[in-house]
Amino acid sequence: MLPYYAYRLGEALVRALPRRSAYWLGDRCADALLLAVPGRFQPLRENLRRVLPEADPRSFRRTVRRNLRNLTHSWIDLMEMSSGDVDLPSRIDITELEHFTNALERGRGVVVASMHYGSWEVGLAGWNVMGGELALLAEVLRPVELFERIIGARGKQRVHVIPLDVQAMRHGDREVARRVGAAAMREVFRVLRSGGAVAMALDRDLIGNGEPVPFFGEQAPIPIGAVEIAVRTGAAVVPIVLFRAEKRVDAVVYPEVRYSQTADRDTEVRRVTREILTIFEAAIRKHPDQWHVLERIWEAPPRT
Repeated sequence: MLPYYAYRLGEALVRALPRRSAYWLGDRCADALLLAVPGRFQPLRENLRRVLPEADPRSFRRTVRRNLRNLTHSWIDLMEMSSGDVDLPSRIDITELEHFTNALERGRGVVVASMHYGSWEVGLAGWNVMGGELALLAEVLRPVELFERIIGARGKQRVHVIPLDVQAMRHGDREVARRVGAAAMREVFRVLRSGGAVAMALDRDLIGNGEPVPFFGEQAPIPIGAVEIAVRTGAAVVPIVLFRAEKRVDAVVYPEVRYSQTADRDTEVRRVTREILTIFEAAIRKHPDQWHVLERIWEAPPRT
């Protein structure tokens, strides 16, 4: 229960402090964790080394530190959402929103291809507060009390969370895994077939069934199921990246990645996935300190 009580303490501090002060405190916490348990962040270092293979040790350490600081800012953003009077839309600047709205107007649903990057919490919740309806496929965290608290914060910002119990799927028997996964996918299909939109991340293989796809020049297990769902339902695929820009959020909506429903499905799914990853690679290279994946993505360590 320690993570739950730590989160509740963080919520109380965030409510009491101005955002700038909360971010400052978050930076100090990130620095302390990096010193206290450096091994916990070795997978993050390995992931970032793929992005920055030529970085000298000093600049690389600086990037890792900024990455963890930005990650604490994302948690602070989430904690702030438990307050009903937070004004998220006022912090968001959206570029080329028509790529998303035009796809949504076709009524076939939209899969928003996303990643663990920037200020995704503010962008997602801010859009829903503005009147949008964007669901989120999210991993169930432990303890359950913590996950329910986070769902409550997102719910106050009108975010519909579709829970995916990864731990039950990985550690339960095959039948348990099938039931848990099927329940989440049924809700995803329901949202899409009703003409809604679901955000799904492609940069982390939660379940362990990702397919090898080139990512930063090497094969990585990628959860291509998000793209496969779109192709199966006829939903549009729209990548969105939420850049953290000082006190604001730059939501960049990329053109829809189109596909053919008459072509070979596996071939199209892999082509679309690779096109999305190319967009993500450019964003990550631009701001590697905003890409937050704390689990090892590639099986082999990076070449040095």
